[in-house]
Amino acid sequence: MSSNSRPHTTNPFWEREGESVSDEQAQRQTHREMDAERGLHLLKVELENMPDNMKTSFAHAQHVAPDLVCDRHLSRFLYAEEYNVKLAARRLVTYWEHRKKVFGEDYLLPLTLSGAMKNHVQTLYDGYLNLLPQKDNFGRAIIFCNPINLLPAAFDNQVRIWWYLVHVAMEDDVALRNGFIIISNARNTSLSNFDAKSVSAICTSGDRLFPIRWRQTHCCHTNPIFPLVAAMVKSVLSKEQRKTFVLHNGNTEEVLESFREEGIPKECLPTDIGGSIIVSPEIFVQKRLAIEGHFKSEESDMKSAVSAAFQVPGKKMAFAQVKTAKKKAHSTATKQSVQPGRPGDPRMNAAVQAKLEDPDLPLLEALALGGFVFEDLNKPGVKSSEVRDKDGVTVYQRRNQLLRRLRKERKRAQL
Repeated sequence: MSSNSRPHTTNPFWEREGESVSDEQAQRQTHREMDAERGLHLLKVELENMPDNMKTSFAHAQHVAPDLVCDRHLSRFLYAEEYNVKLAARRLVTYWEHRKKVFGEDYLLPLTLSGAMKNHVQTLYDGYLNLLPQKDNFGRAIIFCNPINLLPAAFDNQVRIWWYLVHVAMEDDVALRNGFIIISNARNTSLSNFDAKSVSAICTSGDRLFPIRWRQTHCCHTNPIFPLVAAMVKSVLSKEQRKTFVLHNGNTEEVLESFREEGIPKECLPTDIGGSIIVSPEIFVQKRLAIEGHFKSEESDMKSAVSAAFQVPGKKMAFAQVKTAKKKAHSTATKQSVQPGRPGDPRMNAAVQAKLEDPDLPLLEALALGGFVFEDLNKPGVKSSEVRDKDGVTVYQRRNQLLRRLRKERKRAQL
């Protein structure tokens, strides 16, 4: 980028507004310095005096799962509303009403992989929504959205993933104070990668329900599809979200520079858009399991995935079938010259078939059933992101290849 050029950064929803301070802003300023202990007491009084029909889900949580609505939980909503008790109470009860809608009867379970998320772990591996390990220069958590990985069958589950990732972000006290930002990569996307229902659910919850503030939205490498969805996106964004919506266009270097000027350096960005962070849902799940503990499921432990592929009770492909599938794949491979991992690769074909026959089958197990071998997967000291198969392709790349093939097969089936 030349020294005279400027980063291609725009706000498509910018509107000229006056500088007057709203009544709500003035009220928040008045309550900002309220003593935390007194604020908590007043919040409890406010909730106690609230009509029962306005706090049904919250009241039920108090009775059935009091640990989930402890003082620390209430204090987060006070802080989010700058100690405005009425606003905090409203946000709190609205949060619990929506939590019930999103998780159904599981809404009173902790938002962990063994709790409310126990049936949705596999969706994390899709890589549509990802919580990055680095915060930006302002101490804000970063949630990375990669629409190209959105599977039609997972629309509803992605909203649950969204809730989970926001709650994980809130575990970091710095991020809880400073909020979070969204970075969406629109490169190579089409209308099939856009779901109005999930976008609406994410946007309306992100700024109006959680006790952590959504500070900015960054969308990069937008293509001709954006004008087609801009009106819908604008309709579900709050006034504040529209003001902080930023588009980043241009070549890779220009986009990286525009992010840097927003306080988001290359070191905080994923490799998908030219940054330094390798996004690995498998590693993220591993770390969460280590933090949360006691979640026993063959789909959640990457280290045991390959061996489990041959000894998973109840799976549709038994051990003998695995041997037959691998032998058939090997036989076919000797008869034709194919580029490893391409649609003609019999191993990938077998992996696709295994996954289609058993949608609950973890991706790594499907790859193992197809005949892919990752010898270093269980080797101590070797990072999962560095594990490669005999063709030199990383396990992360194989997983993405399988996801792409599955998307194509499901689209073909819908025609």
